[in-house]
Amino acid sequence: MKIFITGGSGLLGQYLNIILSKEFNILSVYNKNYGNCLSYNSREININNLSNLENVIKEFLPDIVIHTAGYTRPEVSDSLPYEEVYRTNTAVTKFIAEICDLINAKLIFTSTDLVYDGNQGEYLGENAKLDPLSSYADTKLKAEEEIKKVFENYVILRTSLLYGMGLNHSVNNFSVMLNNFRDGKPSRLFYDQYRTPLSLLNAAEMIKEIIQTNIKSETIHFSGMTRVSRAELGEILCDIGKFDKNLIERISLDDMPEIQKVYDVSLNTDKLKYLGLKQKSIEESIIEILNQKI
Repeated sequence: MKIFITGGSGLLGQYLNIILSKEFNILSVYNKNYGNCLSYNSREININNLSNLENVIKEFLPDIVIHTAGYTRPEVSDSLPYEEVYRTNTAVTKFIAEICDLINAKLIFTSTDLVYDGNQGEYLGENAKLDPLSSYADTKLKAEEEIKKVFENYVILRTSLLYGMGLNHSVNNFSVMLNNFRDGKPSRLFYDQYRTPLSLLNAAEMIKEIIQTNIKSETIHFSGMTRVSRAELGEILCDIGKFDKNLIERISLDDMPEIQKVYDVSLNTDKLKYLGLKQKSIEESIIEILNQKI
């Protein structure tokens, strides 16, 4: 089976390269930073160059396209012109869906839990009210809608907070926190935003499981099982890693005026479980991260 991966040098993309290359023929594309892509079949490409993107996909003729590339940080997206974020996150996704339809490939698209506004209570279902507050989340939701207009051979993953060690150049809040704790330095962590975090390794493993099924025309909450704040996640890490909990500086979303106030986007994952995908607990995942060899 042939798998085409966009955003191959990103946080999730590099884990997908490692996991999927063991059993599948992958082509992983990256833009500027190559991450671990050079260790795999890969190409440098700017996804906004649509003709080049089309040529590369049609030349490879994948059975499945996993589309993770785009603007992924809400604070960065909100600092840019909306038209630029829309072009990369929405228009390119629609274009990829059209190519997938043309070559009869399935599209797996990583969306976000931030399509919800965080004011509807906890453990939201897939049918909760959609009300994105950032241009990042808005363009992701619009991308979902465009995919559904094009064809039915898709799986949309509303991805929650992904945590784990960023590989090579990639960095996330969790890896910064863990390195700080290891060095005896404090980390500032929100105590009033709740999500259902999913480890990067577990996410890549579950995408592999999706590839091996006939799931299609589904929008799925793609997250962990447990509703926690970042501060609580830090406490679990301290308990397992034997770090000093006094290094956690608990802060409020209100302390960060530059970001949208999304208080609770914890997700109900009954559909994920019904489809047979195997989530790991936060404790299991943190033990894996602390023992990580990849």
